[in-house]
Amino acid sequence: GGFTVLGTAMAALGATPVRLATRARFVAPSHRDSSASLAVSAPRRRSRRSRVTRPGPNPRGKCVSNLHAAADDETDATARDDGPEVVFDFDDFDGDETWDVIDSFDDDELYELNASRSDADADDTYFDSYSHLGIHREMIGDAARTGAYLDAIEAHRPQIEGKVVLDVGCGTGILSMFAARCGAKKVYAVDASNVTRHARRLVKENGFEHRIEVIKGKMEDVDLPEKVDVIISEWMGYALLFESMLPSVVDARDRFMAPGGLVLPNEASVKVALMSDKERYDGAVTFWSDVYGLDFSSLAPIAKRDWHTDPPVQTIAADKLVSNSMDAVPPIDCATVPLNDLYEPMAGDVRLVADKDCEVHGLALWFDVDFYGKVSLSTGPAAESTHWYQTVLMFDEPIDVKNGHAVCGTIELEPGYNPGERRSLNIYFNYDVVSGGKEEKTLVEPDDREWFQRWTVQ
Repeated sequence: GGFTVLGTAMAALGATPVRLATRARFVAPSHRDSSASLAVSAPRRRSRRSRVTRPGPNPRGKCVSNLHAAADDETDATARDDGPEVVFDFDDFDGDETWDVIDSFDDDELYELNASRSDADADDTYFDSYSHLGIHREMIGDAARTGAYLDAIEAHRPQIEGKVVLDVGCGTGILSMFAARCGAKKVYAVDASNVTRHARRLVKENGFEHRIEVIKGKMEDVDLPEKVDVIISEWMGYALLFESMLPSVVDARDRFMAPGGLVLPNEASVKVALMSDKERYDGAVTFWSDVYGLDFSSLAPIAKRDWHTDPPVQTIAADKLVSNSMDAVPPIDCATVPLNDLYEPMAGDVRLVADKDCEVHGLALWFDVDFYGKVSLSTGPAAESTHWYQTVLMFDEPIDVKNGHAVCGTIELEPGYNPGERRSLNIYFNYDVVSGGKEEKTLVEPDDREWFQRWTVQ
């Protein structure tokens, strides 16, 4: 409280001299040790929801200058509404000017204020990345992705024809146009990025301007004049949940979907398998042992750390998988999952059985989605390549396994909990190696496992 919060409170009005403070990263209180990048066997507590679970409206401070106290209400309101775009230059004030604190912030309120600012900045960066044509060229050019959505929309023509459709995160509007071409009576195409200026033009050029309405805005801030019968969205990120866009779809579902409506896709699952890839491991770690006759091995721990703080998203050859694949966490039913559940960690128990004697270097992670059993899309190593590739989760050290040995443990997927990092995805794996043929007779708590690994997809 007190005068120490004056600068941050002025940041809520957009003052330049305190911009650095409002844009600094404030780390949320958490039981996670952010420095624990490498494998450790120490127990860790189970995850809990962080104090700020959802980005909300920016809180506004209540500070005013004596110099501007007599300013008219309209000017003051403009300053508040414009937020960070308004710039006050402190050089305009005399040295003897004083400031009155009308209201102060306690520690929790100060944290909430800065958290909201950090989340808003991160959202701006995220949506801006989708304003550029290149990323849409990559997505549309992904034949497996775009073809699956086209097939799914056409497979549901009876449910779309003459109905109202909502496209969440419409991009260029291609899925909206697929729906209109299948006879949709009305399509609301919503996107928060500036790509909407292209979408509007493309909709008109293709003759759908009377049936497709392009709306620029965050889905959570958009109001529609009617209920919708079908929601279409390509919301998936790397490892399925990176980018955290599914909550926007579910929020729209809860507010606008008519009873009996469809969500396309309706089910999504994260898959995992053991991976043996000595070439990948040696190229990142063993490489440093002899660099033109010089010893650079002290860089190997940094390479391992980078695996954890920014896992590679690359193609994994199908022959590098050395176990069965299975659901890492329970599949998500997009038509029924409660919105609040998407802000909580998701966990699942896995038993991955090695199919040969080998070194296991890590996990391969990918996702599949389904469209009511009529069409499916897989991003796995054995499927047609997509722009999502697979997520490579390398272990710090290889594990020697025999044919039939099982890696048993708990995988946890947790949305980013620090302000400004809520679109990232934390992945935790507590596990043991169990000799071939042996079954675990009792449920083993994650913290009782021998090994622990952590990665952050960002």
